[in-house]
Amino acid sequence: MRRGWVFLSAVLLLAAACRREKDKASEPGASPEEEHAHEGAGGERVTLSPEALKAVVLKTAPVERRRLEEQIRATAVIKPNEYRLAHVSPRIGGRAIEVKALLGDAVKPNEPLALLDSLELGEKKSAFLQARTNLEVARRNYAREERLFKQRISSEKEYLEAKGEFERSEAAFRAAREALRLVGLTDEEIDGIACGGKGHPLSHFPLIAPFAGTVVEQHIAIGELVEPNETPYTIADLSTVWVLLDVFEKDIAHVRVGSAVQVAVDAYPGEMFRGTVAYLSNLLDPSTRTALARVEIDNRDGRLRPGMFATATISIPSASTGPGSFVVPRDAVQQVRGRAVAFVEEQPGTYRMRELGLGKDSGPEVEVLAGLTEGERVVTEGAFYLKSTLLKEEMGEHD
Repeated sequence: MRRGWVFLSAVLLLAAACRREKDKASEPGASPEEEHAHEGAGGERVTLSPEALKAVVLKTAPVERRRLEEQIRATAVIKPNEYRLAHVSPRIGGRAIEVKALLGDAVKPNEPLALLDSLELGEKKSAFLQARTNLEVARRNYAREERLFKQRISSEKEYLEAKGEFERSEAAFRAAREALRLVGLTDEEIDGIACGGKGHPLSHFPLIAPFAGTVVEQHIAIGELVEPNETPYTIADLSTVWVLLDVFEKDIAHVRVGSAVQVAVDAYPGEMFRGTVAYLSNLLDPSTRTALARVEIDNRDGRLRPGMFATATISIPSASTGPGSFVVPRDAVQQVRGRAVAFVEEQPGTYRMRELGLGKDSGPEVEVLAGLTEGERVVTEGAFYLKSTLLKEEMGEHD
């Protein structure tokens, strides 16, 4: 008798389930083809009241068919543009008597960074002035003896001696001038010495910024002796920076100079910095099996700082030659009961949940293999709210 009651109960439950499935299939707006395409997707519907629609922001995007761009991800680090990096050193030893530029300062081309005092430079300048004076005396004496020799007043011996002295003085002057060039003085600065200078002691000389940039390193203090093999200043032009990334051996065939790259850093969540691959190494690191790639990024706003770690995403052409597959924004995909789903807008305020079969993931977009048709609109912003509403209603039914 008890078994009969159990069998009868099972039959009644099955009949009720079939009736519910029949009622669901007969809902308006669902064609037989759509019901077949979304079979097993759950098909739960979320309906929002007009008040709820005003309180929450819901945005939708169309389901599109196209080839999904493939991407390669790599870890990266931001470095200064080494083509615009200068290590400023003196060409002659000297003691710092004034430090003008400090760490982090922005400097202009030819701006003095520091003032040094060098005994050796003072001696070279003095030798140059002495050689200049000797040359002028020798030139005048040679001109006088040449004139007297032509007038038969002076002997040929005196004339030749004056000529030899002039040539020796001229050679000494050129040597003294070249000695100043070798320690970094320009022709204009040397001519300034010959004209009496600008009132500064002969032993003083400045360290000059080679171009506009920022002082990224400073190793100089007043009273410190600085030698030519030392680097008191490092200047970097940070209007552009390098992003160095490691490309794995399996991905090298897909990366080339000119490939588009997006760079993300933790300092600016959700923001992408764009550039292109400017260099791909011909050598492979044997320990990591990676090749170094360099990306140049515009940084005129100065937000990217050398030393930052980054994640680089390299876009590569899709290998597929077909018409493409369905693509939706990543924000449209939610997880419900361990399944990937999206909410399709049937009309404003009414949304149908669809279970999805997913393919490739390009980061901002996801390939959909099953569950959606072209032209349908899926909820992107606000999809999590619909998911929460659905689960809340489900929990209420269980209660």
